[in-house]
Amino acid sequence: MRRVNKQPTNKQSAASQYVGLAIIASIAFMLCLTVNYRAFSEMSREVDENQNLSWQVENLTNENLALQEEIHNLKTDSATIRRAARGMSLSGGEQNSGADR
Repeated sequence: MRRVNKQPTNKQSAASQYVGLAIIASIAFMLCLTVNYRAFSEMSREVDENQNLSWQVENLTNENLALQEEIHNLKTDSATIRRAARGMSLSGGEQNSGADR
């Protein structure tokens, strides 16, 4: 009788094990890639939002400084006070003549 060689079967099973391992490794790699891409996208969005908020803070700070300077001038500078009074029609020369009578 002839002996049946079972070695090719072992090679086939070893090859199928490597294929299975390669498939599992590929799936794990794709999962890691997906998670990292999502984290990168979220980080990019957060960086954009942070830059936008920084720009808004800078603009509000500049506006606040301008308002503080205007308040200081309205408290101390007589020319600024007269200009503001004229703008509101309250200057000394234009008093309400008919309203007080």
